[in-house]
Amino acid sequence: MKILLIHPQNYLQRHSTGIYGRNLRYAPLTMPTLKALIPFDLKFETQIVDEMIEDLDFNIKADLVGITAITGTAGRAYEIADHFRKKGIPVILGGIHPTLQTNESLMHADTVVKGYAERTWPQLLYDFKARKLQKVYEDKEPFDASLIISPDRSKIHSKDYMGSCTVEMSRGCSNKCDFCISHQFHHSYICRKIEDVIHEIKNMKSKIIFFLDPNLIGNREHTKEFLSELSKLKKWWVGCASLDIADDPELLSLAAKSGCKGLLMGFESLRQSALISSGKIKNIGKTYSNVVDLLHEHGISVQACFVFGFDTDDKSVFEEASEYIINAKFDLPQISIYTPFPGTPVFEKMVKDNRIITRNWSLYNGQNVVFKPMQMSVKELEIGTDLVRKNSYSWKALSGRLFTKPIWIKPLVFMSYLNFRYYQYRITKAGLEYNV
Repeated sequence: MKILLIHPQNYLQRHSTGIYGRNLRYAPLTMPTLKALIPFDLKFETQIVDEMIEDLDFNIKADLVGITAITGTAGRAYEIADHFRKKGIPVILGGIHPTLQTNESLMHADTVVKGYAERTWPQLLYDFKARKLQKVYEDKEPFDASLIISPDRSKIHSKDYMGSCTVEMSRGCSNKCDFCISHQFHHSYICRKIEDVIHEIKNMKSKIIFFLDPNLIGNREHTKEFLSELSKLKKWWVGCASLDIADDPELLSLAAKSGCKGLLMGFESLRQSALISSGKIKNIGKTYSNVVDLLHEHGISVQACFVFGFDTDDKSVFEEASEYIINAKFDLPQISIYTPFPGTPVFEKMVKDNRIITRNWSLYNGQNVVFKPMQMSVKELEIGTDLVRKNSYSWKALSGRLFTKPIWIKPLVFMSYLNFRYYQYRITKAGLEYNV
């Protein structure tokens, strides 16, 4: 029997329609992990398709199709699922969106897997072989982090992804930002066994490791112990961390000594009112330039993420942010639009207040306006954010960043800047070309 496992992609990231080049890609681990979880005695043949790097052949032969979906890829996942079900092939949907929108997902699938699949996926496959698939599989027992195993990386190649050596040290995030869907899926912050992660990294030939964790420092003591062990491997790594890493000198020092070369960090807004209203508690009172300077002193580059469209934002936020970002010394900016994802309390509140303007899930990618802003029009939010994008990736902004510490990483920053500039400048055009 053959299982086809599919990572669908949003129009912005898809191989045939998207604007994501190799230098912006990180290898996803969901399907390689599911492949590794297949019980050996079932002897299933498995094929994985990631639409970020290849087009899906809709004529592929398979006995079972598994598809993972976040909200931004749900529409594409449903399109793929409907196609294979019409051919009489059972389809399984899993991931964040099917977990939080189970009834909707069941309209396009034979089965939905809710939450983590470490225990339910093997049971599902045994049930499939016995021809007794259930409609919903959900592991309601307390999750044991020791169940997390290394993914099957046999089909992940560096020619396809800039970040081919991706790893998870933890799952979830200790922060509770109202716009983030992570804590709706991950109800607690889960730390893997340190020896398991170290063993996994040891087996990677690459010098640089890419952590996919939403927040590597959600459990500081665990992270410190992990970084102490990681430093022995003499690797370089990049990942995501909240700004409060700057509050812990020991943690920051360990990050640098263990090979940290870059962190993606959620600055989100310059305005305290936005941080307070969205629950971005750990940013409140922070002077961003001080955080950047401190990380640079430790040889760590910073990608700063900003979000526009908070209920406290008015039209003046765009000019204010543009001026700040152009002159700031962090290495790369990332610009997004506030997105109320289904399954979050903010989405339900906006539905109640009649502020959701579309349920076209492909637009829920952080780059489109899907709700009525509080203090400006939809068009003003679109135009204002696009202005910030272009200013943030202007040559003027780049020239101010190339001669700040750490100097040694600036060639990589320059190349990344060019790729993000291309992406950010084409976001609006890509949407028009794809008719969204």
